[in-house]
Amino acid sequence: MMAFSIGFGFGAGVALAQSPSPYDMTYALRDGKPTSLYADMSEKAAKKGSVPGDAKGIVLRWCRDEIPFGSWQFGSRKSQLALLDARWCEISYNGVVGSVPGKVLTPQ
Repeated sequence: MMAFSIGFGFGAGVALAQSPSPYDMTYALRDGKPTSLYADMSEKAAKKGSVPGDAKGIVLRWCRDEIPFGSWQFGSRKSQLALLDARWCEISYNGVVGSVPGKVLTPQ
C-alpha cells in the first residue's frame, strides 16, 4: 500500500491591489463640467446631447482601443486615468447611449 502526503506551504507573499474590470464599475465626470455626448467616437461626430457636470452612475459600455484588463485591475488610479485618457468610450447615462473622450471620465 502506498501512502501519499499532501503538504500545504504558506508563505509571505506580495499582496496586489485589484479593482473591478473597467466595465464593472460606474463613472463620474472628472472635472465636474458638462460634456458633450457624441453619436460616434470623434469630436466631428454629431452631438446627441450632453452629460451634466454632476452626473454620477455613468456606465462604461466599451472603449476604442479596448482597455487591457490586467493593466486596469492591477494599475494605480493614475495609470487607470492614463488608460482612459488615451481612448474614446461609449457610455450610457440616464438611458442615453453616446460617446465621450475617455479623458472626461473618472471611476467612482
